[in-house]
Parts: sequence; structure tokens; C-alpha cells
Amino acid sequence: MRISIEELRVKAAKFNRLIRWRNVREYVAALIVIVWAGAGLWKVHDPVERIAFALLMAGAAYYMWHLKKWGSAMSLPTDMGRTDCVRFYQSELARQRDLVGGIGKWAIGPMIPGLALLNTYLILFPPTNRRFSVVSAVFQAALISTIGWLNLRAARRLDRRIKELDRELGSV
Repeated sequence: MRISIEELRVKAAKFNRLIRWRNVREYVAALIVIVWAGAGLWKVHDPVERIAFALLMAGAAYYMWHLKKWGSAMSLPTDMGRTDCVRFYQSELARQRDLVGGIGKWAIGPMIPGLALLNTYLILFPPTNRRFSVVSAVFQAALISTIGWLNLRAARRLDRRIKELDRELGSV
């Protein structure tokens, strides 16, 4: 089955929009973390909590920078032939696959120090209810694990699409 250049352009444009909206959603989420942690930094006076909130803000800022630098959508040039279009689209799929496949290093990892410090502190020195602090920490760990799993699943799907395009190029 040979995909036409028009179909390829439509798929690439759809993928480009998907990436742009994903990035907008992720920037908003990171900004929410920064605002929340900034409010916490402003509100608390304990140095350990202040450091934890500052680490969370730094982790979210790094996350945004990394996503902007490595995850921005790139449009398919209009002056390419079919084979070059397929290769460009493949390279974009591979770039996004590598990005989401490495989420632990650039997105989850930078958030762990702040979360770990804050949760450990709140479990050891709970302001009100230790049980709430423990449940909150468990919920955060489950959420982070789910995000990691979903991103690895997305990376596998992108890899399958790349291989389908390899087969497509083989039929040229």
C-alpha cells in the first residue's frame, strides 16, 4: 500500500497540531505547579518547606524549557518530494518518540527532589494529619507512575508508526 504525498501531508499536519496542543496543555500544567509552589513558598516559613517549593518551581521551569527546546512541533516543508516527506515525517515521529520515551529524565526526574523533600517533611512533621500526608504522597507516586507508563506507551505507538513508514519506503 503506497501512501500519497497528500495523505502524508494531512497526517503530518494532524500530528503537528496534536503536538502543539499537547505542549500547550503541558505548559499550562507546569505553570499551575509554578504558581502553586510559588504560593507555598510565599506562605510557609520553614526552610525545608521553602526549599522543597523552590525545587518544585525549578523542576517545572526546567520541564517547560526542555519541552520548548526539544518537543516543539516542526511543520513539513512544502517543497519536498514523497520520499523526503516520509523521511521528514519519520524524523519528527522519532524526535517525539525519544522525547516522550525519556520523560523520566527531563520531566519526572526534575520534580522528584522537591516532591520527595516536601512529602518526607510533611510525613515526619505533619501540620495536622499524618494519614493525609501519606495518602497524598502515595497518590502522587501513583500519578507519576501512570504518567510515565502512558508516555512509554505513546513512545511505543510512535515507534510502530515509524516502522510502518519504513515499510512504506521499502515499497517505493
